[in-house]
Amino acid sequence: MKKLLIPIVFALSLAASLVTAQTTHATPLSEDQVGLISMTCGSIQLQLKNLQKTDSRIRVFLGSKYEFILTNLITNLNLRLIRHNLASSPLTASQATFSSERDFFKAAFTDYAKSLDTLIATDCTGKPQLFYDRLEVTREKRETVRQSYLRLKDVLVEHRAIVTSLKDTL
Repeated sequence: MKKLLIPIVFALSLAASLVTAQTTHATPLSEDQVGLISMTCGSIQLQLKNLQKTDSRIRVFLGSKYEFILTNLITNLNLRLIRHNLASSPLTASQATFSSERDFFKAAFTDYAKSLDTLIATDCTGKPQLFYDRLEVTREKRETVRQSYLRLKDVLVEHRAIVTSLKDTL
């Protein structure tokens, strides 16, 4: 099993090292790289399918948590404050930021999932360059999802600080 995993890790790390920022054209692969991708295609595909399953579970988990937080915590608090004439513009702004970032996260994840589906469907034995090009695109989309996740996390940290500050003033 270890011997099988080493070429997979090598091929994926090799592909990762070739990714350049803001590339408009695909990075041409050397003959060795083409051969390595073709040779380990089955293993790479299996790893990608496992990643797809894991990411799908994470998306469902995060999506439900984000929905709960927005609907049951953030929005309810803001509505109660408004009813008691204690509206807080920082809380309202935080709610709007969280809501829009959550929508962006959902759209970015859907885009990433479609890209991953396309990547998995690509024949990496017969078309290693196309496979690599799609791998680069998928990586960029996954990074977009990660950045959105981090922004949501930051908004929640900021929201908590606002709530704590508001609690201290009331």
